[in-house]
Amino acid sequence: MVADLMAWWKVTHSEARDLLQHAELFRREAIHEAAREGLLSKQHLTVIDRTLAEAPEPDRDEVEATLLEKAAEFDGSKLQQIAHRILQLLDQDGKAPDDRELAEPKRELHLASRKDGSVEFRGKIDAESGAKLAALISPLAKPTSADDTRTTPERQGDAFVDIIEMASASGDLPEEGGERPHLALTMSLKDFLEQRGTADVEGMGPMNAASARRIGCDSYVMRVVLGAKSQPLDIGRATRTIPNHIRKALIIRDGGCAFPGCHRRPRQCHAHHVAHWVDGGPTSVDNLVLVCSAHHRLVHHSHWTVTINEGRPEFSAGPDRGQRRQRAG
Repeated sequence: MVADLMAWWKVTHSEARDLLQHAELFRREAIHEAAREGLLSKQHLTVIDRTLAEAPEPDRDEVEATLLEKAAEFDGSKLQQIAHRILQLLDQDGKAPDDRELAEPKRELHLASRKDGSVEFRGKIDAESGAKLAALISPLAKPTSADDTRTTPERQGDAFVDIIEMASASGDLPEEGGERPHLALTMSLKDFLEQRGTADVEGMGPMNAASARRIGCDSYVMRVVLGAKSQPLDIGRATRTIPNHIRKALIIRDGGCAFPGCHRRPRQCHAHHVAHWVDGGPTSVDNLVLVCSAHHRLVHHSHWTVTINEGRPEFSAGPDRGQRRQRAG
């Protein structure tokens, strides 16, 4: 019948299927009468059809009456919200999971690298893991200060990145191919030092040079120096640039993110080289400062700079930000 409707009415497969389902709905007298009076749009009918299919058999007449009453007041989008709430109230505990669902929860994650190097993802996880994720994101997604203008999705996105960075620093991560997890960036030494061109990120594609330098501040770095013909001249070992004893000293001095007004805790912070290590800056307490990921990006990719003045970090805004100077602590 779907194929016949497609041929007769010149509609798509999904449209023909909807027509057939709506026609079956009209067997219900109240729905037929409401449709005849012009009270039901196609979206209304779709919502009613799906909701009645999910509602328990003994409750369907009452659900139908409620939906028809609300359809006279609200559009299809709002009716969908109402229908969802009705189904929740009818089955507040939800579908009881069977033993297999508990033992083998279905989880999915799809990653896609875009041309600019950013990554899009979608997926789903089980309810228990979702609750844990929400609990992790919530404290990290709070505004850093009264001047934090990020939207809620932006703050949650930054919080998710913070979780990734904290996980990547964990000593419990598994090995792959005999190595601890690391990020391999490949680019010419000249481009890296001059912050131009792009770096090739193993398995993901290009990354701009400025971001590659920022990542090099406090991470495991696989150094691959290329010659003029792009042949590898020197491959360095993966080394941690900030020793534990120096990081502990930074925690004692800075207490967390040193940027004025930020209250991020030490475990949420990176150790930033005031004089960049690629320019010969030493890995020492008087050349390092703790900053959260948001302020780390700010220092690397804006007019903000940081110096160590009398043993304390001091942040300054460049010409485009009014030459303001703020001292931490």
